[in-house]
Amino acid sequence: MAKIVYVDWDERLSGVIKDFLIASGHECVAVARGALACDAVREMGADVAIIEVMMPDVCGFEICRRLRADGELFTTPVMLVSYMAADEEIQHGLAQGADDYLPKPLDSNLFLARLTSLLANSASVAEPDALTGLVSHRLEKYSVQHRISARKPFALVCLELVNLVEFGHKAGIDARNRALRHAARILTVCGKPLNDELFRPAHMGAGHFMCLIQPDMADKYCGLVHNSWQEHVPEMYSTLGLALPVDGRSLPNGVPWVSALVYYTVCSSRAGGSVQECFETLASIRDHARRVGDGVYADRRAR
Repeated sequence: MAKIVYVDWDERLSGVIKDFLIASGHECVAVARGALACDAVREMGADVAIIEVMMPDVCGFEICRRLRADGELFTTPVMLVSYMAADEEIQHGLAQGADDYLPKPLDSNLFLARLTSLLANSASVAEPDALTGLVSHRLEKYSVQHRISARKPFALVCLELVNLVEFGHKAGIDARNRALRHAARILTVCGKPLNDELFRPAHMGAGHFMCLIQPDMADKYCGLVHNSWQEHVPEMYSTLGLALPVDGRSLPNGVPWVSALVYYTVCSSRAGGSVQECFETLASIRDHARRVGDGVYADRRAR
């Protein structure tokens, strides 16, 4: 059973949806004014908010932004619903931090299936990554959206382990996992001296890591991470019983050298933005870094 807040000015439809959700085994509160939505989510301790976009007082997009800006509510899953469901509106809604967007009239089977999927995905948000013990990729994305919606500046730092897949194929899964845990330790240890309350590294999957950090600390942190990887990765190879590469790239048995790319972008959030835009900027930096090679790369343009 989930606790659900349903926000819609149409009280007749709200009653129908509320009855349907209750009959499906959930607890539901209906709210007719957008201005009351965040308070309702907070008071109920809601597991999900379902919000009509075209509210007469505070629109669904703004409600979503307010939830994502709230330090207590920013991980609340949000489903937007509306008769206004062209591709542009859907993309705009997702850019405001919504997790899903369904067109009206709601198909009951599709609605329940998407709601079930949304609840299932949100259940593991707070759980740490099983392999590295770092923050989950879902919580990291919510955290980025929180900073954007709250208009708080941040730097988004990425660490990519280059050749990790090939390394795992040659050296084995255990060796690959050890490399991932090694990277997680480096990210954590290098962040401690900064005393940054914002700092929280996450494993985003495969050989990709990400963390939020104060903009003025990003250069120092990236340098520490890159230097630490270069300094300690030979020791990792040694503990795995692998010789160091003779050509700086691969071992005699074909095991590749795992190098580190560290790159970041800065977001001032003065003009809003989205998680997708941040990730697109990082992808552009990554493409450049992969062409140039091992090192630290930055986009310091404040957006």
